[in-house]
Amino acid sequence: MKKYYSFSSTEYIKDKETLEIVGIRGKRVMELARLGAPILPGFMISNETITELASSPSNTKKFIIAPVEKIERPLKKRFNDEKNPMLVKVVESPQLNMIQAFSIHNMGLCDKTVGGFSTYVGEEFAYHEYRNVVRKIIDLELKTDVNSDRTEQLEQFQKSLKASKKQNKIKEQIEKIKPLFPNEIFTNAYDQLLFVIGLFHSFFKTSNSSIDSALLIQAMTFGNYGEESYYGSYYTRDNITGENEIKGKFFVNAFDATQTKGKEISQIDRPFLKDLKEIADNLEKHFKEIRQIRFTVENSTLWVIDQVPVLGKSTQAEIKTLLELHSKKIIDDNYIINAIKPGRLSEILHSVIDLESAEKLPKTKGGIAGAVGAAIGKVYFTTEGLLKAYKRSIQVGENSNFILVMPATFAEDVKAIEVAKGVLTAEGGYASHAPVVARSLGKVAMVYLDIKFLKDSVKIGTRTIKEGDCISLNVPYYEDPTIYFGKVDLTEPSHKDSGLLEFLEIVQRNLDDFDVHANADQPKDAQLAKLFKAAGIGLCRTEHMFFHEKRINIFRSMIIAGDKKERAKALGKLKEMQVADFYKLFKIMEGLPVTIRLLDAPLHEFLPHTKESMDKFIKFIQAKQPKLDEKEIRLRCDMKKEFNPMLGHRGVRIAISYPEIYNMQTRAIFEAAYSLKKERIDVKPEIMIPLVMSENEIKTIRKGKKIEGAAIIGIMDIENEVRESFKCGPIDYKVGTMIELPAAALQADKIARYAEFFSFGTNDLTQTTNGLSRDDFNSFFTDYNEFDLLGENPFQYLQEQVKELIRIAAQRGRLTRPDLIMGICGEHGAEPSNIPFAKEIGLNYVSCSPYGIPIAKLAIARYNLSKNSDNG
Repeated sequence: MKKYYSFSSTEYIKDKETLEIVGIRGKRVMELARLGAPILPGFMISNETITELASSPSNTKKFIIAPVEKIERPLKKRFNDEKNPMLVKVVESPQLNMIQAFSIHNMGLCDKTVGGFSTYVGEEFAYHEYRNVVRKIIDLELKTDVNSDRTEQLEQFQKSLKASKKQNKIKEQIEKIKPLFPNEIFTNAYDQLLFVIGLFHSFFKTSNSSIDSALLIQAMTFGNYGEESYYGSYYTRDNITGENEIKGKFFVNAFDATQTKGKEISQIDRPFLKDLKEIADNLEKHFKEIRQIRFTVENSTLWVIDQVPVLGKSTQAEIKTLLELHSKKIIDDNYIINAIKPGRLSEILHSVIDLESAEKLPKTKGGIAGAVGAAIGKVYFTTEGLLKAYKRSIQVGENSNFILVMPATFAEDVKAIEVAKGVLTAEGGYASHAPVVARSLGKVAMVYLDIKFLKDSVKIGTRTIKEGDCISLNVPYYEDPTIYFGKVDLTEPSHKDSGLLEFLEIVQRNLDDFDVHANADQPKDAQLAKLFKAAGIGLCRTEHMFFHEKRINIFRSMIIAGDKKERAKALGKLKEMQVADFYKLFKIMEGLPVTIRLLDAPLHEFLPHTKESMDKFIKFIQAKQPKLDEKEIRLRCDMKKEFNPMLGHRGVRIAISYPEIYNMQTRAIFEAAYSLKKERIDVKPEIMIPLVMSENEIKTIRKGKKIEGAAIIGIMDIENEVRESFKCGPIDYKVGTMIELPAAALQADKIARYAEFFSFGTNDLTQTTNGLSRDDFNSFFTDYNEFDLLGENPFQYLQEQVKELIRIAAQRGRLTRPDLIMGICGEHGAEPSNIPFAKEIGLNYVSCSPYGIPIAKLAIARYNLSKNSDNG
């Protein structure tokens, strides 16, 4: 007959082959034993041994006595003893972790032993546990018994036992049950244990998921054995902050955490605290992660009951644990990088909600994650309404947390998104205006299609909310977004205290010449990008620089100017602002490339979209030009509207129609750059020309062109003029383009004659390749997804046909210009699954919002390590 496998703080299975037959629970206790933890002693019986015992009942009692007696010695108790009985638990130890293991605790409680047990824990507790033993025996038999009459009887007794709360009722019900079972299991602990082992054997035979399970038999101890006894549970460190102090509670003279109010683990007797900390440190070193430990102190002796992984730990806690292990050389770069999935960093970069505070709030789940994080605030349905409420709250010192709720957002709404905590829209998707702006500003954004806008309220799902009502948005990376109707508590991120920067140092060491640039338009974006070690700014959307309340109307006046003189006046004011903007960005990113995209957005997007904003704009214009009447202003605005603006008058096309706009921006770039050169600050400007469809467009903007009665001054000539005015030597600058049209991708060899870099604008390239509108796509995506016509969101995951165009453009571009620099600067750049493709085709970087930089860097480092592993 196969032997049993004992375990204790000094004994455990050493060979790996034997470990494979004792199941998941068996492996777990053997690991604890191997670490020398004061584990409760016990033994394992393999599935094969259980089968042999079942076929030879006469040998079973003889077999079981020796391992049970081995357990008794360290506990100074005896199994089946009338005065101070030792009790055990019998637990299924399956081979698969997913199985809910069946267990019976306090085996050995019977008529003979319950009295002795009650002298230590009280009669009420003793008989309740006796009742539970009988109930679990019935449960186990019900899993195996196919006799319908007996099943009916057992189920009826099960209900009666469950309803029996008082001691006399429990005794009465047990007496009634006894005729259904062998009498010995109520009079002798050994016979009870053997009977249960037999039931487990029958259960394993009839259950496909348990057919090869082993059995764990382990001593029980009790935290309710008197004032010198405790039950407790703790984490090896703070599972939220990651601070290296054990966190948990203990309960004096209590069997578990339900019976009494607990005390903080730090208040436990100092010798125990020292032992618990030592156990925690050993477990973290061994498992390389935070663990949760359950323990008892029985009559002043500490015993570890069990330890398990911690599911509810924050990313910050996990990173800080790994950093500490890394500093002690317990783990290497490879381990720490592969231990954290890129998407998990979203949690450490943004606020997260305290789930306990949200438990009782009504909620609706679903929608599209636009920008991850959590936000709470009073809702407002217009930019004007939110800004008024914000200003009022600042003036009177009230809460200034607001959430913008609109059908969709436009350029004029950016100022509201800027001051709001989050934005909720009913239209669009991941790559729509609101999510893109929110990601660049570090705000929270989600799209929820089931929003109905009423006169003074909105209906979200089945709930109606009014302006000023509070909602909370939870947009995590790992599950669908949730809207809570009410206020939750938030945990704010701290980049300096979270361990993120130290973690990024390790990640950075494992990057090659492929790195991450930032999409940044404002100094605070650039500073955050620098903090996260961005290799440069890969996309500065200059149109975003005009969204500020003090600039937007000047920009609008330029758009609707009646002649060049009028336009030049507005451009002069804007140029001063742009010089200051570029100066700040170049200075922050000293020595690193800064790619500035010249104006791209359709002009009509900047014009007023609401009555209130139009009225304000009219007043602004008439204050400067009193003779211009309201009708004329409205007419000029209307004339700028387009039927299909995404493919309309934008990007380089604006430069051909209104060359003075790009002229102003180019001069501002070089004036800022040469001002810094005079200050001995290294600047590397890169000028990006958007929406190019042929080489002639970029050639014209770069070199200039004259025709009869008109001329476009090229970038080269503007740079010469500015350099001469500053009396400086030349700076190192580049001119490139954004490849966002199939025509540009297919003509990349010709375009590369005039472009020193390509930046793939994958949002628009996806729209123009697939004929999909990013703002309308989500209205039918669910239908396409349901019929397996489109598995993934093409505005988050690069589609094969888009990849093919990028591949073609990269190959053709490098044939013309071998040193061509190329990168992805659409929102796809921050999606980890797109990184391998970008590297494999020879791109140099991806560019994403500052908050996406750590995620992209980690994805690159993980990819590099996986390739190195494959190669060697």
